[in-house]
Amino acid sequence: MEFIGLDAARQTVRTLRLLHMQWNRRYYEAGDFALQMRAADWDTAIAYVCAAGRPETGMVEKVETERTLKGDFVNVSGYFLEGMLNWKIVYPRYSGEGNVPQACRALVRALMGDTGVLAPEGEPLGQAALLDIEGDRLGDAAYAALRAQELGQRIRLIGDQFLYEVWQGTDRTQSQTANPYAVFSRGFGTVDSLTLTRDTSALRNCALAVYEGGQLTVDLRAGTEPQRMLYVETGLAQEEGQTEAAFLAAVEAQARAELAEYPAIVNIDATALQRNIRYGVDYDLGDRCDVRDDTLGLSFEARIIEANEVWKTNEHTVSLQFGDKLPTATQRGKA
Repeated sequence: MEFIGLDAARQTVRTLRLLHMQWNRRYYEAGDFALQMRAADWDTAIAYVCAAGRPETGMVEKVETERTLKGDFVNVSGYFLEGMLNWKIVYPRYSGEGNVPQACRALVRALMGDTGVLAPEGEPLGQAALLDIEGDRLGDAAYAALRAQELGQRIRLIGDQFLYEVWQGTDRTQSQTANPYAVFSRGFGTVDSLTLTRDTSALRNCALAVYEGGQLTVDLRAGTEPQRMLYVETGLAQEEGQTEAAFLAAVEAQARAELAEYPAIVNIDATALQRNIRYGVDYDLGDRCDVRDDTLGLSFEARIIEANEVWKTNEHTVSLQFGDKLPTATQRGKA
């Protein structure tokens, strides 16, 4: 893979001679990269890093120099362009019901003007939902709204323009017939290792949402499972001219957003083998695939939410994350 350094005007500076590269792609949050190279091969005019075979562009946000017995080196890292979305906050309040991708594009147009990011109309995706956002970082809020419909967002560098788009990976499960399928398991010879995590320790399926003058119970249980309650202090009050139905819908939307932070987790971490099926050809980030844990004999249909690539000493490895992101220790503590 050939990586290119671009200047602030998005013009090519040079091809990068890398010693080590990590290219961490994510579907439901901004990805990032980290590289190491000899100091003599770096150019301080480089503001972006990209590769012809990847849709992401990395922003040079941190540069560290390092001197060792082996010589002088630079370590460079940063977020992909999607990280720019979190430079902005949604304020004043955005509240409305409509197609979620269209709403996200409208917010980008309203808030990202000084960054040069454009948000043209895209292919019809997604469904209508109520969005009620105030004070949240734009990227986090948009990712959360899109994730509820298994959609992702990204900013692509096309020519010298930054173009925002909402997208969805391909369905490659065996339950569909439109696309070639992709199965990940040791038995199929498509993964070297696979780790399954199922975790309901932080699950909350009901919320008591308190607002000025009342409360609302939001119940997301399936079947007869017991309630796992979450208390949500919304701080909301009905505004002048706002209908009661619209106000309660806003309360419910906030409660659902809080409950989304406490899911039942199914996470599969796999090191992919580049035989039988190939990364970037037969499957890619965002694709919905079949995954089998041969140890327990369990099968899942799960979306690829992360694809972490490493190049080192001419070796390329790909680690995949399927399903739900594992919570950090801090997130676990919230339960």
